[in-house]
Amino acid sequence: MADPFIELRGDVLREHVDVIDAVVQATPGASRMSVLRVIVAEWVEREVHRSSVVMRVWGGNGNAPESDRSRGGSAPEAGRSKGGGRAS
Repeated sequence: MADPFIELRGDVLREHVDVIDAVVQATPGASRMSVLRVIVAEWVEREVHRSSVVMRVWGGNGNAPESDRSRGGSAPEAGRSKGGGRAS
């Protein structure tokens, strides 16, 4: 099985690393990488949620003209009879 981790390199603000280091010192068994993995995992969760909400709303409203779109993100009520069933 392939290693699930890849190496990332880059510059990070010193003040951010200082906070990460403080968290590491205050957390038994933690390392910079374990703290960063938690931060990235939480960020990814938020972004996936955000994109799923965007896609749900976009899919419900689509690219129809604004006058045909629903504010609630669902398809317009057009084509429904007064009894709530679909018109044939």
